[in-house]
This record gives sequence, structure tokens and C-alpha cells, in this order.
Amino acid sequence: MEPTLQTYLLSQMDVKTSILALSALAALFSIYRNTVINRRRATVDLVLHQKNDLDLKKANSIVNPLLKKQGITQYSNGSHIGSEERSSILFVLNNYEFVATGIREKAFDFKLFKRMRCGTVLRDWTEFQPFIYELRKTNKHPTMYQEFEWLANKLEKNPLKKEKRK
Repeated sequence: MEPTLQTYLLSQMDVKTSILALSALAALFSIYRNTVINRRRATVDLVLHQKNDLDLKKANSIVNPLLKKQGITQYSNGSHIGSEERSSILFVLNNYEFVATGIREKAFDFKLFKRMRCGTVLRDWTEFQPFIYELRKTNKHPTMYQEFEWLANKLEKNPLKKEKRK
């Protein structure tokens, strides 16, 4: 092979390799971008579903007055098993545990969820914390609702920042 032909073939291979590499990078970026969009969509769908979930609304309507009375811890003991109040408390907590697990596993977008629900989650963690700690102690199950606790701690360490409007 003549040096010019060899040089030409090598340059053609470099062009093809470069095009292939660029195509692969574009495909990877597209996959990443779609993942981000899908995670955000799932987060919006989750929050909308929570707002329209009749069972969750009913549970919250039972739990919220209990939280205001500060008498929620009493429902952690065995004497309230099966009561509407305890069942509602556990329903709300299980919802938070589901959300927190989804965020931790990156099924939901943390930043978007934080912007939409930060205050509510932190308020509810503060209100539910004595109940959860007592429930853990009573049941000898130290990891109960640990994902909800993880989410609250993550939100506390990384609070919303007030944005300046232009």
C-alpha cells in the first residue's frame, strides 16, 4: 500500500470512529435526559395522586385533629390495634415511607418533591416522630419508618432556599 492510500484509509477510520463515538455519546445523553424527565413526571403524578386519593384524605382527616391535640403517641401501644385512629396514622406513615423509599431509590425526583412538599413533610415528621419512636420501642423494631426519617433528615439538612424574584 502506498503511504497516501494508507493515510487516507486511516483518516477515514478516524472519521468513522469519531462519528460512532459522538453517536454513542448522543444516545447516552438522550437516555439520561429521558430518565430525568420520567423521574420528574413520576414525582408530579405522585403528588397529584396524593391530593386526589380519597383513602389518604380520609386518613388525614382523622389524623390531623390528633396531631393538633398532641395525643398521637398513645396510639402506638397495643391497646389501640385495629382502631380507626391507629389505622389512619399507619396509613399516612406508610404513604410517607413509600415516597421516601421512592426518592431514595431515585424513582422520584428529590429536588422537585422538596419544592412541592418540603414544609409538609418536615411538619409531619416533627408531629409523628414521638409516635414512631414509641412504636419502634414497643415493637422492638428499630427500623420502622426509617425511610421517612431519612427523608426528613435530608430535607432538614438541605432546606428550601428563598429565591429572589426578578
